[in-house]
Amino acid sequence: MSSKIAIHRVALVLVALFLIAGALIIALNWKEMRQVLGQANWFLLAPSFLFTALSYLCLGFSLAIVFRVFQTKEDFSYLFRVGFVSNAASYLLNVGGATGVSLQYMLLKTRGLDTENILAPSLFQLYFSGLMLIVLLPVSLLYILLSRQLSLSASLGISIATAILIILLILASITVFSSRVRSVLLRRLGGMVHFIFRRKIDTALNDFENAMSRGVMLVQQHPKVLWMLLLVAVGDWAGTIAALWFCFAALGTFLGAGVLVTGFSLGITAGFISMIPGGLGVQEGSMVGIYTLLGVPIRTAVLAAMLFRIVYYFVPFLVSIGFFQHLLQGSQRELSK
Repeated sequence: MSSKIAIHRVALVLVALFLIAGALIIALNWKEMRQVLGQANWFLLAPSFLFTALSYLCLGFSLAIVFRVFQTKEDFSYLFRVGFVSNAASYLLNVGGATGVSLQYMLLKTRGLDTENILAPSLFQLYFSGLMLIVLLPVSLLYILLSRQLSLSASLGISIATAILIILLILASITVFSSRVRSVLLRRLGGMVHFIFRRKIDTALNDFENAMSRGVMLVQQHPKVLWMLLLVAVGDWAGTIAALWFCFAALGTFLGAGVLVTGFSLGITAGFISMIPGGLGVQEGSMVGIYTLLGVPIRTAVLAAMLFRIVYYFVPFLVSIGFFQHLLQGSQRELSK
């Protein structure tokens, strides 16, 4: 019981830090938010909020589905709420994907789940979540090359970055679905940890490998689950892209599909790999740069990027605060049993 109480207290501190950091980011951008929202056509902006809701619903369902397939005996609605809040915090404060996974870990750890039974499905869901974005990158690259709206050096740089990400996707896919490759990598990781910290983690890594292998086997035995996860991933990213389109539309600019997807995928990717929390500034700057090169007026690109940050990042984070309270109250009831 004492260990559960300690975990619950750590979770409370972690959630409090997330909320404070998120509140500070929103407060620091409050003046710009009011100015941007004041220039938007709210009739065309309203659908952006609806598609944002669709995206977050898909993210919550995706996490819940993966955890249930991995045989986690936890309430589906609870897992859905964990997926919603972890993604809301992750998108606002994300650092290389670690924010969402760590928050999922702390929230589910308070429910008594073993570490390997949390990390295995969390990482599996993270893989599927990022899959569609990396698929969009070659499409964006092809559009740039065919439209010839960028210089040769810029196109070459984007081509190299896209090739690297595709290679990483292939390696990640092999690692997720090949038990042999995963075992080798985990043994190497265990050896590195032992060499640096003089601490053996072989048992924990074996438990993680067993949990991941069991979950992947169950997914492969149920092809419908794979199709469902892909469908939910498509719904997530389609909702996100549609939300961005309506942000531009609310400012009087109606983008074609090629321009929209290209600026979106390259901007989101730049923000993700920047390692700056939420890609704040980097994502917007990249989007503005790409959209301007593709013929969008720079003022419109700046305002739309800021509007998208408000609609897709700030608002869901504010909504998630109520979910955080409910989740922690549920954990507190578990401790009292």
